[in-house]
Amino acid sequence: MNEGTSGFARAMLATIGREWLSHRVNRFLHWHLGLLALAGVAAVLVAPEGEAHGVAWFLLYAVLYVISLSALLLGLSSAQAENDETPFLLTQPTGVAPWVAGKAAGLALIVAPSSVLLIVPWWITGGWTPGLAPLVAATAGFSVVLATAGLAVGLWIHEPVRGLIAAVALWFAWLFATDLVLILLAGSGWVQANPSVWVAPLMLNPFDALRVTVLLTIERAAFNSLGSGALVAWWTEHTGLWLAVCLTGWAALAWVGALLAAKQRRRG
Repeated sequence: MNEGTSGFARAMLATIGREWLSHRVNRFLHWHLGLLALAGVAAVLVAPEGEAHGVAWFLLYAVLYVISLSALLLGLSSAQAENDETPFLLTQPTGVAPWVAGKAAGLALIVAPSSVLLIVPWWITGGWTPGLAPLVAATAGFSVVLATAGLAVGLWIHEPVRGLIAAVALWFAWLFATDLVLILLAGSGWVQANPSVWVAPLMLNPFDALRVTVLLTIERAAFNSLGSGALVAWWTEHTGLWLAVCLTGWAALAWVGALLAAKQRRRG
């Protein structure tokens, strides 16, 4: 390992350690963990007795509407917690990349394993259910995307209130805006004749990719109303693979956004 690589690794590991220490008193992390556990308990109480199927559906919507926002705000809080010290940290000789990589990795090491809390109540009351494991894995990757996106937003927008507004706006756009636009366009004859054009935005949206993956996995449903376009057929057969690619791509894009924000702050 050359000196440059060794220096990058040491700086990144130091940042990960700093991230873990700072989150011990982060109320956003406490809320995130509490919401995960609460969602798991509520799923067991609400779903029909012995129905892992119902638990999976409840947890899916808890992840989409609650856990997603919690993870996003956790990432935002990570960026804003060091606002006073960030100018000093960004001037270190190792550069900004190991610092951003360390913060992103620290967040990932927190939110990904904590996703298991979703199904701990079901494991206790209903036993091990292999069908819920993919949902937990998907939630882990999904939470990493949202936390990294929150980190990027927080690094671009320093002022806490404006950062919060921007983060919630991003969450709203991901969760609702794409679907609203597609619903308005769904009745178009051109869209009916070109289903792949309509489906592509769903595939690229991490919220819709997760929702549709679970829909196709649990219900074995299909886009019958949109015909059998090549893209639709491929997605139906490779939902898990595409979700992994989609989440990896968004996580990488969010990390690049955070890196560019850090470089901008260093120059400014």
